Amino acid sequence: MTPGLSLLSIVPAALLPLLLLLPQILLSPCRAHSRWKCPPPRSPSTGIKTGPCGSETNDFSLSPNDNGDELITEIYPGPLRVIFEESIHHTGAPFRISLSGDGTDDLDASCVLLDHIPHNDCCRPSLYDESTYTPYVITINIPNVNCERCSLQLANPMTDKIGGDGSPTGIGCTDPFGTCFSVYHSCTRPFRILGNGEAVSRSDYQCERLPGNWPEVWEGDNGVGVDASVPGLYRRESSIWSVVDFTLTAVPGDYAKDAGGICGDEGLKQQYTQSTTLSSNIETTTTVTKASITSTAATISTEESTTTTLVNESTTTTTTSNQSATVTSISGNSITTSTLLPNPTLSQPTPSLDQNSNPIIGQTTMQSSACQYCSCWTCITFALTIFTSMMYLQMCI
Repeated sequence: MTPGLSLLSIVPAALLPLLLLLPQILLSPCRAHSRWKCPPPRSPSTGIKTGPCGSETNDFSLSPNDNGDELITEIYPGPLRVIFEESIHHTGAPFRISLSGDGTDDLDASCVLLDHIPHNDCCRPSLYDESTYTPYVITINIPNVNCERCSLQLANPMTDKIGGDGSPTGIGCTDPFGTCFSVYHSCTRPFRILGNGEAVSRSDYQCERLPGNWPEVWEGDNGVGVDASVPGLYRRESSIWSVVDFTLTAVPGDYAKDAGGICGDEGLKQQYTQSTTLSSNIETTTTVTKASITSTAATISTEESTTTTLVNESTTTTTTSNQSATVTSISGNSITTSTLLPNPTLSQPTPSLDQNSNPIIGQTTMQSSACQYCSCWTCITFALTIFTSMMYLQMCI
């Protein structure tokens, strides 16, 4: 690179945002595709691909409260309403719910409580807007056991990725320890099960057969029925879920009734109201930030402009000029100021002059050096961005 030139003077202005996004793309984890909502998950990630709980596997630790006491949710045997959610749509990708062992996530110690939970194909959630996530509400049955620290495990095989094998006449794929090559997982935080007088310890409990009244045929490709009778063997399986209370409509009422507890209707309503409000705040703030950056990139004159926007009782002031853009955010007693550098404007080549002020053919001043790299940097930056994005998407499949 020619001495005296910086990256900002060589890379075309239009490509600077792409370069700035590269670190975020490279460092961001895959944030898809499903997770527990209630009981709350150990990890907020929807992109855990290592079962059964990702990096939190066998982590049954409790978070202390303000007094330093470790608190744990207590539940009882019988019906329990649970909620999970999907952040990226995958047509026909079913779900499975299991109960962990006491203090262990070992799959050999887990008991499947409900299998072949069909996908809801109605919706297209947006990954970065949690208020759009597709909720699934269903009532499961907790066995009569005593368990000090148990957890619910959610598995979501991506049967939309297995081509013809996922069709009604296909061979399907198996999970766990099987041929489903892409499966997403989530585990709840630990909870205590308080069994009645006839309860056995979780370690002595023998897993029961799956419920006999659960459907064994769901809707497959093009509305054709697909067999869902074999535990752990999955194809594309879908059905209709209520848009009112997010319950499954094509099952006996026991699976849709509100069993109360920590995930009852009131808890559900409160959680999604808070989630929608928070997402609305974030979206509004993001819009202002994008506008500020756009104004900065477009500022090439010496004029200075100031815009003040009120967003949820906080004030954001943006001042732009040909030198820089200053963003000042005021929220309560907190004041944050940041400066954004504008994109540079590349100068046209300036001919070198001889002692008589005549241009010397074939020579230019240092300003032209930047332009000889423009075409090359454009290609390299564009290719690097596309390559990185493709690799990132491949990891998130």
